[in-house]
Amino acid sequence: METTSATSAARTTRRVVIQRDIPEAAIAGLAEFIDRYYIRPNMKLIEEPSCRRVESLSGFELYWKLKPLGSELANPLSVTLTVSQAAIEVDFPGLDTIDKSLENVIERTADEIEEIILSYFENIKTSSLYFVIGATEEHSEAPDQRGRMSNATKRIFAGNTTSLFLSLMLLGFALFFIIGTYAVFVLLIVQFVALVFSDRIIYRVGNVRPSAERSLVTIASVRSNPETLKSISQHGKKILSQIREEIMRSATVAYSAAAIEELKSTILGALLRHGIIANGKDITVRTRNVYRIVEEVSEKFNRQTPKITVANTLVSNAAATGISSSRSTVMITAGSLEDLNDDELEAVIGHELGHVKGHDPVILFGATSFEFLGRVFLWTPLLYSLGLFYFIVAFGGIYLVGKVLETRADTESALVLGTPGALASALTKIGFRQLYHEKYNPGSKLFDWFRFDPHPPIYFRIARLSKFSEDQKTMKHTFLISIRDIIMGFFSALISV
Repeated sequence: METTSATSAARTTRRVVIQRDIPEAAIAGLAEFIDRYYIRPNMKLIEEPSCRRVESLSGFELYWKLKPLGSELANPLSVTLTVSQAAIEVDFPGLDTIDKSLENVIERTADEIEEIILSYFENIKTSSLYFVIGATEEHSEAPDQRGRMSNATKRIFAGNTTSLFLSLMLLGFALFFIIGTYAVFVLLIVQFVALVFSDRIIYRVGNVRPSAERSLVTIASVRSNPETLKSISQHGKKILSQIREEIMRSATVAYSAAAIEELKSTILGALLRHGIIANGKDITVRTRNVYRIVEEVSEKFNRQTPKITVANTLVSNAAATGISSSRSTVMITAGSLEDLNDDELEAVIGHELGHVKGHDPVILFGATSFEFLGRVFLWTPLLYSLGLFYFIVAFGGIYLVGKVLETRADTESALVLGTPGALASALTKIGFRQLYHEKYNPGSKLFDWFRFDPHPPIYFRIARLSKFSEDQKTMKHTFLISIRDIIMGFFSALISV
C-alpha cells in the first residue's frame, strides 16, 4: 500500500495506492464484489444518497461518503475508489490540512478496502485454472486447484523444516511404545537421513526445475467460475492430468507477444476438447526468469546457486532446505511467481537463503534430537508427571527456536539485499488477512505468539523490517539480535493487551 498527498490551499487529498498492474479480466467483477462485501454491509456507516458508480473504458470509479461518527469523524468523509488496469487507488479528497483527527479513520477505511480487494483477487486465484510451463515440454504441469499443497512432502518441507522434525518427534513417541529405547536410534537415523537428503526430497516436489540452461518459467492462469470447477471436481484429477499432458506436448515458455498468443490458443484448445469454455481475455500469462533471480540473490550472499524447483500451488510461499550451499534447494510456489514483483521475490528468496546461510535445518535437527534424547534418558519422570502438557511445552520450545530462525532469516535478507521494504511488501501480500486481523484485534497480537507456527506474528515481522536503517547494514550477531527482538516483540504484545 502506497500513500501520497496532494495539497491545495488549506485542503489536501490523501491517495492510497492499493495495487498496480491489474489484469483486464479481473476488473469486470470487482465492482460487484466491493458492492456486495463492503458497501452493503457498511450501509449504516455510509450516506446512502452519496453512493454512485461511474464506468469508463479502462475501469470504473466508486464514490461514497462516510457518516459523521462521534469524535473521530465530526463531518462526512468523502471516499473515491478508482479502478483501472494501471492501479487501484483510494482517494480522500477535501481534507483539512490542519485537522489530524481523521488519521485513524482514513487508515482503517483504506485497510478495510484493501482487505476486500485482496480477498477478491484471492477468490479469483482459487476459482481459476493454473498451468506452470518450463522451458522444455517435459517440464510442465497443472496445479492443485484448491490452493493447498498436494501432498505431505510439500506440507512438511514448506517453511524452515520445523514441521519435518516435529513430525519425527511424534513418530518417535509412537515408536518408543513399540520398540522401547531402540526408538532413539531409529529416530535419530531417520532424522539424519531426512536432513542430509532434504534438498533432493524437496527438489522432486515440482516438475518445473529452472536451471542456467532453462531459466524461464511461464505461469498461465485461466479465470474460471464455480460451475466449471464443479465440473472438473466431478471428473476428478484425471481431467486436469489430461489437459496438462496435451499442453505439455506443444506449449513452451511464452516470452514474446506472439508466443503468448500461441500459448493462449494452445490452452483454449485443450480446455475446449474437455468441455471447458473460455476465451483469450480469461487467460493471463506471466513469464519470469526464475533462475536469474535466484542466481543474483545467491551472488549477493556469496553462495553457490541452489537447485530450484517450482511447486504447483497457488499459495504464495517459498522454502529452502539443505545442510550447505552445495546441498541446498529453494522451492518457489506458482503463487509467488504470479503475485510478487522482482524485488519482492528476491527478498523472499533472500530470506530462504538466510536459512541456508545460518544452517537452520542443522540447528533444528540438533534441537529436536536434544529434546528426544532428554525425554528418553534425562527427564523421563518429568514426562510422566506432566503428561500431555509436556508435549505442549516441548513443541512450544521447538517452535520458539523456529521463530528465532525466521526472524534471523528476515534480518539476513534485509542486510544482504538492502531491501527490507520489499520483504515487508511481500509479507503483506502473503499474509494480508492475518495482518488485518492482528492490526485491529489487539488480543490476537498476543495470541499469535502462542500459535504452533515457526513464524512470528506477521505484524511483528513487517514492523521490524520497517525500522531497518542505514546504520543497521553493519549489524553483527544477527542470531542474538533476533532473540532480543523476539523477546521485546512478545512483551510489547503482552503490554498492549
